[in-house]
Amino acid sequence: MRKLPVAENLSDNEYRLLLQVYADHNRSMGLEKRKNFTLSDIVKVERNTEEKCLNVHYKSGDWWHYSINGTWY
Repeated sequence: MRKLPVAENLSDNEYRLLLQVYADHNRSMGLEKRKNFTLSDIVKVERNTEEKCLNVHYKSGDWWHYSINGTWY
């Protein structure tokens, strides 16, 4: 599986989770806000085993928890 360079540290399952939650998260935003939250705007993805999620950091400085249950917060 070819991965984004910032997500190469993730397992294939974690990477699929990132893409799935990202797609749902992105669809929930208005068109203008989406401009700051593209896949290419992701600068770091960290595995957070304690909270069972991925910490996804964007160029804007915003970051989100992408949870294994498919939600973000």
